Amino acid sequence: MPADPKVGSSVTYPGFEAVFRTAWDDVPRVKIEVDPDELNSKVKLTDPHQRVYDTVELFSKPLIRWVEEEDPKVALWFVVVPEEVWKLCRPRSTISKAEGIVPKVSLSHSKAIELWEEPDFFDDANVAAEKHLFENHFHNQLKAKLLGCEAITQLVRQTTIAPHEYLNSKGERSRKMQDDATVAWNLTTGIYYKAGEKPWTLADIRDGVCYIGLVFKRTNNPLEAKEACCGAQMFLHTGEGIVFKGAVGQWASDKYGEYHLSEEKAEDIVRRCVEAYKNLHNKQPPREVFIHGRTRFNWDEIKGFRKGAPDGTSVTGIQILRPNDLKLFREGRKAVMRGLALKVDQRNAFVWSAGYVPHLLTYPGREVPTPLKVKIVFGDTKLEQVIADILALTKVNFNTCIFNDGLPVTLRFADDIGEILTAIPDVTSKPLPFRHYL
Repeated sequence: MPADPKVGSSVTYPGFEAVFRTAWDDVPRVKIEVDPDELNSKVKLTDPHQRVYDTVELFSKPLIRWVEEEDPKVALWFVVVPEEVWKLCRPRSTISKAEGIVPKVSLSHSKAIELWEEPDFFDDANVAAEKHLFENHFHNQLKAKLLGCEAITQLVRQTTIAPHEYLNSKGERSRKMQDDATVAWNLTTGIYYKAGEKPWTLADIRDGVCYIGLVFKRTNNPLEAKEACCGAQMFLHTGEGIVFKGAVGQWASDKYGEYHLSEEKAEDIVRRCVEAYKNLHNKQPPREVFIHGRTRFNWDEIKGFRKGAPDGTSVTGIQILRPNDLKLFREGRKAVMRGLALKVDQRNAFVWSAGYVPHLLTYPGREVPTPLKVKIVFGDTKLEQVIADILALTKVNFNTCIFNDGLPVTLRFADDIGEILTAIPDVTSKPLPFRHYL
């Protein structure tokens, strides 16, 4: 990536081959182009749901066909997103009447909901209504559709890889970005990971330990107010991760943002994660399973989690939140040190996963660090070990090149994965590596 003399670089990027000791072929193995006229006819539809659905189809159909029918095989697909797609294919995107194209069947979202219950005599109206079941978000919908063929993708905006082609009237870049070197470090780190390798690993790895992050997201079904999809992210200290789609059910509670599983589904999630762990470790189950969640587990969930683990495997449930009601300051100009923990008792603590790092001689942040609130809901693991694990899991976000991410990877991408799991009605339930969702 060429350097822009107007943008200062914090750390020089020496090139992909120098960083990862892997050859970078300038010629793509496969290249699929979207017809610009056809794209223009879809991306400017006035109905946002039809607009996003039809635009995603232009990208997903030829890619799926290639994966299922053609050779050579591709480890990673780059999807270059034109700026008009990025601007017009997100949930709150709008297009003016002057620029917009009215679809053959124009439906409001409320009318589409009516047709789900009582289909129209004409199939065109029903097809248009069905598109309203899909989230009108290009990234999430495309990712969800490609899970079925197991295509791994790296979505990148045109302004990211060709910023010099998008300048404003003053000759400046049309959008604010990180410096070129930082963009290159972050982008290529994610590419290297998605291609099947790990860019780094932790020095002190605890064997026989499995971490599960629970994901909940309400579905797009307006007829079921409490319907939500549950997913689980299984991680090891090495950074290996697998995502499981759980059952869709009435998991949402009356309290906003709180979800609870039935005993049966809680048991199923742990059992599936243990089986995945055994497949990676010569049929040996983990010695310890840690379950991370944002809401406090109820008794039915606790019983299910324990039942899902085999004899000899301990299970510990941990609630991790980021409250905004506690700030700590130290004398001088440096922030609180990363790794500081304030123990409330033997099961509760505040943990500063971000802060001043002596090795870096700086605090890589701008705001006053906010601690994580950690609570051992059930299980007998010592609080010190729980805290050490959480801090270690902040260092295995391979989607970017940073020292630590503030949140453990078990919960860092929970919202993003939940969005993908609910972006389309029939997301595959097959367990897939974590890199499929990034």
